[in-house]
Amino acid sequence: MRSDAGVGAALAAARGTRGMSIAELSERTRIRATLITQMENEDFTGCGGVVYARGHIRSIARMLEIDPEPLIADYDRVHGRVPEAPVLLPREFDPLIAGGRPRRQGFTRMPAVAISLASVCVLVGLAVLLAPGGSGGSGGVASGTTAAATAPPLQGGAAPAQPATTALPTTPPPVGVNVLVAVRGDPSWLEVRDESARVLLQQILQPGDSRTVTATRSMEIKIGNAGAVDMSCNGRNLGSSGNAGQVVTVRVGLGTSGDCTVGGAVPR
Repeated sequence: MRSDAGVGAALAAARGTRGMSIAELSERTRIRATLITQMENEDFTGCGGVVYARGHIRSIARMLEIDPEPLIADYDRVHGRVPEAPVLLPREFDPLIAGGRPRRQGFTRMPAVAISLASVCVLVGLAVLLAPGGSGGSGGVASGTTAAATAPPLQGGAAPAQPATTALPTTPPPVGVNVLVAVRGDPSWLEVRDESARVLLQQILQPGDSRTVTATRSMEIKIGNAGAVDMSCNGRNLGSSGNAGQVVTVRVGLGTSGDCTVGGAVPR
């Protein structure tokens, strides 16, 4: 459906044909009634940007059972198309986005290997000290002493076999706050800042896109289309934080046991 009078006029005409009031349309689409009124008057400034305006047009058109694509084409022709490539962060923030390697905190690989080798050496030394047998007919280590009897050498000069020891690997708990955001349905704009207000992510994500962001203690996540974004923090599924087209701010932090604490979704 295309109208030379404008996108808003076409939506208003379709609504009138369906015999639906603005209040009814608002309740079914979850779009504010005042915003629908502005859109029908060709005022799209309250949508929050081109991406959200297109999403609102599509939602209203589908509810009114008309083809949204010609209306979106008319909107793009008047108000300008959305840039095809999203705006990415500078290179120094790439490690904090999925596809890069996030910074690890705590022990690095080489100190961990050194600690494992030291543990093996201690276990081998204890095994040697506690080995049975000794010179002068002693049957073992004297009670209350720290020195061990020397074991007799084997025939042929072979050294006595030492017990094999294996250091068991350990799995460290999650470090910091790790948040996975995934977009479905419609595009959404995201801005993520850490506890020092440093920008970790600022990008428009398309349906099917996902990003992983890491902070030391906490982060603040602003979502431009809350109904289209699902989140999880340190493996805990947080789900959706709002409705379609709603702009919210979510604050997550690191709990004492390593799990995530959620401050809740705060509408803007």
